[in-house]
Formats: sequence, C-alpha cells, structure tokens
Amino acid sequence: MAVVKIPDAGGDSMTLVEVDGHFFPKPPIQENPIDVIKGIRDLPIREDDVFVCAYPKCGTHWVWEMARLLLSEDTATVINKEKFMIEFVGNDVLEKLPSPRILNTHCLVEQLPRGVFEKKCKIIYILRNPKDMAVSFFHHHKKLSKIYEYDGKWENHLSLLMDGKVDYGSFCTYLKDWAAIGETHPDVPTLTLVYEDLKEDPLAGIRKLAKFLNAEKSEEFYLKVKELTSFNTMKEKKGSFFQADDGSPVMYRKGEVGDWKNYFTVAQNEAFDKLYKENMGDCDINFRYTLK
Repeated sequence: MAVVKIPDAGGDSMTLVEVDGHFFPKPPIQENPIDVIKGIRDLPIREDDVFVCAYPKCGTHWVWEMARLLLSEDTATVINKEKFMIEFVGNDVLEKLPSPRILNTHCLVEQLPRGVFEKKCKIIYILRNPKDMAVSFFHHHKKLSKIYEYDGKWENHLSLLMDGKVDYGSFCTYLKDWAAIGETHPDVPTLTLVYEDLKEDPLAGIRKLAKFLNAEKSEEFYLKVKELTSFNTMKEKKGSFFQADDGSPVMYRKGEVGDWKNYFTVAQNEAFDKLYKENMGDCDINFRYTLK
C-alpha cells in the first residue's frame, strides 16, 4: 500500500494513500485500496447511473440522501452512502448493486469512470463555500483518527489544505476542474446545487433535484424528503456509521453556514482570500459565506 505521512508545520502527520500522484484517504475496506482506486476508470457504467460529486465536506451525504429518496421512494430504509462510493468499494461489489445506482465520489472529472461520458450519465455537483469546508475538513481529519492518524492544530491544518496536501488535493484545482465540465463534457447532463442555497431553502433544491432526475413527486413527498434529510434527522439516523473515539458522529458536526468565523483569524482569512484570488481569478464562482 502506498501509504504516506504528510507532516504539517507543527510536526503532526496525516496518513494518506498516494496513487498516481493523487492523495486519497485510507479507505475503511478490506480490499487493496490501490486496486480499488486504479479500477475506478474501468467501472462498468449503466445508462441510469447517477453520480453525486463534490469536494469533501461540501454536502455529499445530504444530497445523496435526497437523490436516493426521490428515486427509490423508500423512506424507511437507512443506508450508508459509503457503500456506493467508487473510491472505497471495488467494481465487483458495485456491479452487484441494483439499478438505479446513485454512486458518489470526491474525484476529479478526469478520474471518473470512462463510461460516465460514453453513456452521458446524470451528474449532481455540489458547491460549498471553501471556508466552512476548511473548518469541517479539519474536524473530519481529527475525528477519524483510525483513518488519518492526525492530531494537529487548526492553523497547521489550514496550511496543509491551502497547499493541497490533503486527500483529494487542492480545492482550487478541484473547483476549476468541475467548473469546466460544461466545456470539457458539454453533452453530460450536470446539475449544480449550492450548499448555502439548500440551507436557505431546502424545498426549492429538492424540487430542482427531482426535476433533474425525472422523479417529480407530490409536494407532500417533498416535505417528507426535507424532514428526512434535515441535519438533526440524518445525525440521529446515520451518525453511528462513522464515529470519533468519543462516540460523536464524524459526518454530522454542525452543518451550519458561517462557522468559519469562529476559526479564521484576520491574517488567516486574508491569506486564504489571497490564495483563492491568485488561483481562481479566471473562474467565476460566487460563494456566500454567511446567510442573512
């Protein structure tokens, strides 16, 4: 296994897996993670496959559950989305899943299975303001101690993130890669959902998602989906799938907009804005860092 230890400025290291120059988390599976990751491009794809894609900590669990409920109409079953994550699960297992499969990933566009573009699968892409993402990613790395073995401080973790030395690499590279999908793959149907918009008006996002998936339902069902995908409900029903050493749920910490203000110093905020401007100046994404 190509396991690497990435040190931060404080001397704490993060454990990752490196494959072809890209960093991935050490997956909680029995299979060889390198074989799984290297097999992603060759995953046999079906025409009705749906992909939920986002940089880590941007709402993948949330939107995946919305899509699952809309397509299956099964409001009773509780499912761990990691069982449908293409960089965690081998192709032989994914091939046994019933259709329609709602697969999810944090990979770049170029790393997706080839069949996604050949069969023009629907892709749901999620954006979240990168400052809240940074805070959430910090806690994610700290709490999943058995995977990342990381116990660093906020300021040193932020530097790692800004340098792209975390799983899935630079968030700037990721954002630019996905922002260009309309040009690189214009015939692939893609819906972009914004985390902050979903927080402000989840019903509007659910309706938009249902229309994109050709799974329009009654307003009563949309209200049920809103209830089942609320932060508190998902934390209660799914929080036990990934727990920190203290028993707290890793994937459901706060889910708020604007929590970054409790972490970023003035200097850190200025450095982050400078990095973003230098790397993303030609990429027109207007993030909201607070809600009214």
